[in-house]
Amino acid sequence: MTVFLFILGLVECALLHLLAMAGVQLGKKEAREQEMAKYAPPGGWPRCALIIPVAGSDPRMEPALRSLLEQDYPGFETFIITREGDEAPLPLIRMLVDEYPGLRHGTAKTAGKCGQKNLNLLTGVAMAGPDCEILAFCDSTHIARHDFLRCLTRPLACDEANFTTGYHIVEPKDSGTTTLGYALSVLFMRFMQAMGSLTQPWGGALAMKRATFEEHDVAKLWQTNVVDDCSLAAHLQRSRIRARLCPGATLVTTAANHALDTWSAWMQRQILFLKFCIPGQWIALGIAIILLLAPPLWALAAMCAGVLGLGGGMPPFLAMCWSCLIFAVMAGWRRFLPFTPGIWLWMTAFFCACALFTWVYLRTIFARGITWSNTTYRVGSGGVVQGIERNAPPFDRGIDAK
Repeated sequence: MTVFLFILGLVECALLHLLAMAGVQLGKKEAREQEMAKYAPPGGWPRCALIIPVAGSDPRMEPALRSLLEQDYPGFETFIITREGDEAPLPLIRMLVDEYPGLRHGTAKTAGKCGQKNLNLLTGVAMAGPDCEILAFCDSTHIARHDFLRCLTRPLACDEANFTTGYHIVEPKDSGTTTLGYALSVLFMRFMQAMGSLTQPWGGALAMKRATFEEHDVAKLWQTNVVDDCSLAAHLQRSRIRARLCPGATLVTTAANHALDTWSAWMQRQILFLKFCIPGQWIALGIAIILLLAPPLWALAAMCAGVLGLGGGMPPFLAMCWSCLIFAVMAGWRRFLPFTPGIWLWMTAFFCACALFTWVYLRTIFARGITWSNTTYRVGSGGVVQGIERNAPPFDRGIDAK
């Protein structure tokens, strides 16, 4: 058993190293895409509508929206969509409408059969009209480079893809365990995006041709689903279509004093979206838990046994070797952060992320719903919304597991 667990640990280290190498390649592709985005495609830049669903208030919202409104893309139109009755973001939106003549604000009805974000997106599509050749969708709390929209839409303009997606990185503003753990979790997902067949559309930075939107009846899909991106990912898998990852369209999310319950709620939503929309990948995540958690638990037990003089000397020795290797591999991940945290802080964040991932996954096994922005969606197969409960309790008590 000791040898098996040691080999399992080596496999874990090898996979984490491969993901880090994928991250290095992403950086190179990002630079190339940003260079290419300086030049217009052969037919020029198509007419583009940028649709941004907005809810509530967030101190990151104003700089994020300004970064999107100031994109270096000729003649693009921006549509900010809020839910009726959501007064919190209106003062900011009114100020931005006055400053940016090309910005339009729309209001979506309260969703009754789908996720509120989906209905906001569809309202934006309707406002954009049929003449927009490209539909781009972006979240409202991530900072974009000036060429973000060019990088995201260039493969569409050059007829190299029908769906494109970006992703984001977290820029931690402190060395707290949860802040670093959140940054590490997002890094892991970004590197998974780079693994070819695992690339999935991300609703925070997604674009498609208007003709493709109609051809695949995305409106019908979103009208009944709890989420936009995972539902689209499942549809593309069934149709054997891949979304094109655009590393140049990488957004930045700032995080400071990140709360554990916020991190946990975010992670839980990601896992639940997969459970309801792409159950095969959700099952694969369960297998990944064994790979992530078994080696550190074994290493801890083996070293404790060695200290107490229990058993032979081989298990503690192998456990120490694995510990040194995992520290070395994960130390390399720090290069993707704007600063280099101490190795002990970083490894604490890593092991906390593994533990939280395990705990959160176990909680999703019997869940039948998703709580998002104080609304609980009861969800069936394929992510179809079966019922909605408003003003739900906090997320950690709001999952409908009955």
